[in-house]
Amino acid sequence: MKDSKKIKFKNRLVLSAMAGINDHKFCSRFPAGMVVLGGFSADKKAMEASKKARLRGRKEFIFEDPLEGIRGEIEGLIQNYDRMFAVNVRSASEKGYLKVAEIVSDFGGFIEINAHCRQPEFLEIGCGQSLLGDPRLISIVEEVSGVCPTIVKIRGGLPLDYKKLAENLKEAGCLILHVDAMIPGGKADFGLIREISEGIFTIGNNSVVDVKSAKKMIESGAKLVSAARAVLKDEKFFDRLLVDELLSSSVSLVY
Repeated sequence: MKDSKKIKFKNRLVLSAMAGINDHKFCSRFPAGMVVLGGFSADKKAMEASKKARLRGRKEFIFEDPLEGIRGEIEGLIQNYDRMFAVNVRSASEKGYLKVAEIVSDFGGFIEINAHCRQPEFLEIGCGQSLLGDPRLISIVEEVSGVCPTIVKIRGGLPLDYKKLAENLKEAGCLILHVDAMIPGGKADFGLIREISEGIFTIGNNSVVDVKSAKKMIESGAKLVSAARAVLKDEKFFDRLLVDELLSSSVSLVY
């Protein structure tokens, strides 16, 4: 029987990935228990998709060498941030995910497989949301989880058996499911969080705008709660949430 490992999060808050925004300088400004760098494109095909998305006005990280760019961002972050971090990744190839996992492993972080992005440039090459329902996602998780602790970020609101998906991802080696609990038309699907969190350590995301909505995610079963755009509107957003006893409490992941 293998020895168990424990990862401790200083508080319940997570800065979620924002492509073209979450570099090391931006992420290191926030007191969240975990920050997510990226999303980054990890291979040539995904980087070309990033360039196309930028041409139509999307924010994207553009690196001449994607892997060296990602390594540089991690090195920059750990100089100024002493809590947990993850790296959100899109890749057209399994090799891209695996190479990033090897880098992230060197620094003690998580890789976050992006099965969430719905920009057309990435869907066309089999990245992001297109991985949901694709057997390749399980294969990717099996590969990278042998190298590095693994998170998968998914999007709700689709005609999927999410409970089964969570079970399959956990069996493949996924430690954390980061769930954008979207409902078409707005607000968050707390029932989805409740269902998924019964079987796997869950980060709840969507419509987190204040202490009340953040606590509702935790009370629905999520161990952590994430936000992204809220910090663009209010740089002290996380500070305001951390006045709450529940949100400021630590939590551990044992695996």
